[in-house]
Amino acid sequence: MGIKKRFRRLTDRFMCNRSQNEVGNSCRGSINLQEARIHTDAATHHIIVSGSSQTFHLKAQNELDRNAWLTALEYARHRAIKRADSDEDDDARVEGGISDHKEAISYSMQTIAQKLEDLKKCEQVISKQYAELGNLFDELDSSEKKKCSEKIRVLQIATNGMVQASEEFVEVSERETRRLKRFLTYEREQRLQLQDQIEQLARQHSHLERAAFSGRTLSAGSPQGPPMGSGDSDDEFHDACDDFDDEPKLGDGDGKSASSRQPSMCDSNNDEDNAYLTADLKTDSSGESNDLANTETSSSNAVSLSVTPTATRKRRAAVPYRPQVGLNLWSIMRNCIGKELSKIPMPVNFNEPLSVLQRITEDLEYAYLLDRAAEKTDSLEQMCYVAAYAISSYSTTGNRTTKPFNPLLGETFECDRRDDLGWRSLTEQVSHHPPAAAHHAEGKQWNMHQDFSMKTLFRGKFLSVTPVGFTHVEIGRNHYSYEKITTTVHNIIVGKLWIDNHGEMQITNHTTGEKMTVKFHAYSYFSRDAPRRVSGFAKDSSGKVQWLIRGHWDSHLDIMKVTKRSNGSEDGEKSVIETTPPKRIWNVNPVYENSEKMYHFTKLAVEMNEPEEGVAPTDSRMRPDQRLMEEGKWDEANKSKVELEEKQRAVRRRREAEAERAMQNGDAYQEYEPKWFHQKQDELTGSIIHVFNGDYWRKKEAGDWAGCPDIF
Repeated sequence: MGIKKRFRRLTDRFMCNRSQNEVGNSCRGSINLQEARIHTDAATHHIIVSGSSQTFHLKAQNELDRNAWLTALEYARHRAIKRADSDEDDDARVEGGISDHKEAISYSMQTIAQKLEDLKKCEQVISKQYAELGNLFDELDSSEKKKCSEKIRVLQIATNGMVQASEEFVEVSERETRRLKRFLTYEREQRLQLQDQIEQLARQHSHLERAAFSGRTLSAGSPQGPPMGSGDSDDEFHDACDDFDDEPKLGDGDGKSASSRQPSMCDSNNDEDNAYLTADLKTDSSGESNDLANTETSSSNAVSLSVTPTATRKRRAAVPYRPQVGLNLWSIMRNCIGKELSKIPMPVNFNEPLSVLQRITEDLEYAYLLDRAAEKTDSLEQMCYVAAYAISSYSTTGNRTTKPFNPLLGETFECDRRDDLGWRSLTEQVSHHPPAAAHHAEGKQWNMHQDFSMKTLFRGKFLSVTPVGFTHVEIGRNHYSYEKITTTVHNIIVGKLWIDNHGEMQITNHTTGEKMTVKFHAYSYFSRDAPRRVSGFAKDSSGKVQWLIRGHWDSHLDIMKVTKRSNGSEDGEKSVIETTPPKRIWNVNPVYENSEKMYHFTKLAVEMNEPEEGVAPTDSRMRPDQRLMEEGKWDEANKSKVELEEKQRAVRRRREAEAERAMQNGDAYQEYEPKWFHQKQDELTGSIIHVFNGDYWRKKEAGDWAGCPDIF
């Protein structure tokens, strides 16, 4: 790795310039310190500052220089986090206690009035002290009076100036406050009018789309409609999907697209590679028989969630039904445009009785695909099964429009299913800035770990969520990694919420150099293809395509080996690829009974929040607000949720005060460290990751939870 001299600046961002002369003119890159991770190596004097889209590597001259840089970085990061937390507290106060704009203005005016009253008291004290000074002056002899008179005159001028400035400040503050109140009232009226206009345009847009879609249906073959229940009511509005695949992914606000985190395989040879995603397939008659190719179709899902004879525990089969309460998501979301939605306090009415940690663990619902992968001797075929596992984690998103609970710092979730599913997993919330979780799972012949954070983008009619972080899968000597794709929630304004997944996922085998690209095709009214389609291809280390994968992320996946390819003609005709007969390697599990009444949970999701003895006191099952919400006690759950969040803020403010004192005194301050994971740099991807330290299962066996934080 080459090291060059660069000029660095520390504000709320860590900025890089080629030289000091470039400051204010250009920037070679920057990282938001509020969401940065800092890692250092004392042996080599290296410091790594990692953001969501790029990483800076610093090399200090010596140990003293390294410590100075590390202290400066941590101090700047602390200031950035403190400022962001202050903004969050303001948002929480507004959401929780000041909902009306008149009340907010009144609160601000009262605060200003209190400060003005303090200023007037200071003026009275100065006047009194000035009078006492005059009396003392009269008692002096003539020689001393002359010496002090000039000083007193200067003090009198300064005092009178301060009093006059204070009086002017009072007048200006009162006048500007009244003016601000008029402006805010006007802006609120304009906002309400704009909201009404947006809702009217949304309905008009819906009618136009339906008319266009109906006309196209009559004039040509009809593709499948929108991937959600449709209705004739004006309140049922469905967004037209833009071509999300051409949009840049969410970055961290530094001007760089998050898609630059990992280069696309399709960038280097775009036309040729894209042909494999859209080409017509022709089965090679000399290949395997169809019966042989589909030997795994009937048995693939049999082991996914079935209880084996060795299982010793009977798990619950249902959760309390969700109360049928009308919800208006737009009423809350309209105030969140431009904000980081993961930090917006929302009532439990929009939640499901699971935490983000439990939703992350749901990735393992089809972990049997990794067991199947471990049986394959062909590394490319094995990669296809890893891809199927990655795709299957989106299978429940089509109907799950509810939001999981945001985990508290230090919250954990264990899921030990070795007795029936053959794996166990642990997830921990390891960071508050940025909100991030670490996940580790292990099966009989594989290990998986991932760091999960996310970026959100709210554009009014839809909300996009882009996960940040790599997922690693280790099977034998093969080490795979990939990043997840974007999920978009439509119909935020009016209508029935529906979800689409879109983007390109690249899977890399770091052992062999083989790569695989999987494309989640965005839904469009004007496409003849069925919605929720995925397609992909696997390349060997020489760059030749050997395997294809086709299917839908909510139903099934087939793989086939490429035997021959013929390029399309110049008149736009598609390429034709000859393959072996398709082999069905994954089918989605059947819809669980009464799932629509239970938040559209799968069988595994139903079992997630079941109380269990012996888990850590920080486990998500122990959350009182989540448990109350599951039981249908929403008012009590909302109250408990506010109490938990305030408790977390109090702990955070205490740590911030301790860090501030330590930094002012020049002392080192120990930042928060996760209990069950430790931070390190990933040699394969260059990112900062959290690695499981192995202590959790030993502590559970001993029943020793003494070191766990009190978060509930």
